[in-house]
Amino acid sequence: MQTLAAFTLGYIALAAMVARGRGPLAAIGAMIAVFTAYTLYAAGPGIVLDSIVSLAGWNNASVLIYIFLSLLLAGILKETGKLDDLVSATTRLGCRFSYLGVPALIGLLPMPGGALVSAIAMRKRYLEEAGMPAEWASYLNYWFRHIWIPSWPLFQSVVITAAVLGVEPGLVVSTTWPITPLVILAGLAVAYPALSRYKCPGHAGNTGGLLGSTWPFILLAILVFTGLASLLEALVATLAVVLLALRPGKGELKEALRLALRPRIHGVLLEALILKELLLRSGAPQELYSLASGLGAPSWVIVFSIPFILGLAAGGENFFAATAMPLLVAYLVSGQGISGPMLILAYAGGMLGVMASPVHLCFALTVDYYKARPGRVMLLTLAAVTISSLLVLLLAHLLGIHTTV
Repeated sequence: MQTLAAFTLGYIALAAMVARGRGPLAAIGAMIAVFTAYTLYAAGPGIVLDSIVSLAGWNNASVLIYIFLSLLLAGILKETGKLDDLVSATTRLGCRFSYLGVPALIGLLPMPGGALVSAIAMRKRYLEEAGMPAEWASYLNYWFRHIWIPSWPLFQSVVITAAVLGVEPGLVVSTTWPITPLVILAGLAVAYPALSRYKCPGHAGNTGGLLGSTWPFILLAILVFTGLASLLEALVATLAVVLLALRPGKGELKEALRLALRPRIHGVLLEALILKELLLRSGAPQELYSLASGLGAPSWVIVFSIPFILGLAAGGENFFAATAMPLLVAYLVSGQGISGPMLILAYAGGMLGVMASPVHLCFALTVDYYKARPGRVMLLTLAAVTISSLLVLLLAHLLGIHTTV
């Protein structure tokens, strides 16, 4: 269990850095340093060298490209006023609705680090107009950006889970969708003090600008959802259309590029990729499963906790789906079909573990962009994760463990 020991020590180092008020870049760096040092001592250089080599693979390179293109798109929309139009349009449905609605709307486009796009859109509304503390702004943006993960088939975790179980993504979503209203309820319960206190006076909003401000996102969704293009191809195509349609000036392009090339953003991203590769190469998922099984834990505990811990470890939706779901197939599938309650438990466990992870790219980028205190934002997030977990466990119990779909 050397890997789990390294993982535990690494998280202790991360927690210590957060407690001292250090930012995500330093905190995640400390975790990687401890994990690497312990792994070198206990297992030799093989795992570390393999992880470094694997960073050069296309999967990791594509994430870097995704982030750059999505931030460049967001920067252009920001500089040309389209993101402000989007915020204004949602205000017509209620000032406080925009606090949740803009992150949720942009969350329908599952881009790596996509919470930074909504954070950019909402910065003025949260911090200046509403006078909201950066910690509340970070929580609202982060939590409601991710509410569609169990109910929107464009998310990679849905596609990977479907592939592992040998079913269509639609069947996964038709089973796991109840998680979405539960996490919305939990998020609102935690957010109530901010929603009741902070408002944006003097903004009636204009719903007529909704289509005009969201068409780039609609175009991107159509290209991906219809299968006309991959996410990378769709981002390139949408960016090209936006450049032709909006014709940003040199100054606007310069500011957009400055945002897309911010060193701290890409530093956090690179750290997240390094940590993911270290965990994959170390065999941590298999060690965790062996430990849980050996302890004789109840099946529902194993099914919920393993995806949760693996999601917590690497902070990525695709990571928990690719590592935990294959280990749990025997619990999720029987001769009668897929167990609905078990799939809900597994998927919710993975999602909530990701949301609770301080190495989640969206968490780290949002906190860094708003210059919030990571520990305070994490406490708010953990409160929502706890409420969500209790609601999910109750739902699975009410549905019955032996129900199949």
